[in-house]
Amino acid sequence: MHSDLVITAVDGIVTAHARTTGEVAWVFRVPDGKADNRHVTRIWANVHRVVVVAGRMDESGMFASADGTAHVCCIAYGTGNLLWKHSLKGGQNIAHFTATLLVDGKQVFVTHADTLVAFSLDTGQQLWQRRVERVTSNFPVSVSLAVAGNAQQGDAK
Repeated sequence: MHSDLVITAVDGIVTAHARTTGEVAWVFRVPDGKADNRHVTRIWANVHRVVVVAGRMDESGMFASADGTAHVCCIAYGTGNLLWKHSLKGGQNIAHFTATLLVDGKQVFVTHADTLVAFSLDTGQQLWQRRVERVTSNFPVSVSLAVAGNAQQGDAK
């Protein structure tokens, strides 16, 4: 069985294209109020839902200290309608976006900075949140995620 859509995700914009013609079926923009800024974007899809994590730096102050925000959105596969969303703050001055996305079964796992969060795929309800064990907390790092038979590697950019 193959899907009807080919989905692209870049700069917080998710676009679904008809697989046979390439025509645009729908477009979704991450609702963070900063559509003109570049986003680092992660994506997962099945024939019911599309999960996207888009991150951008929130720069403030004279020296532009950057606090990365991960915007987690679940979209209806067939229509592009928003089903649920969450925003996760990095909570520290970080030089790059650090989120990793893994979807397994009925759970969405996102790491951002040194935090691991689990959401219900169906409802978006936050199930739990924990800090990731690490040697030092001075510098943010990307975190790899895995469950049996499914893994996503952290990316430094």
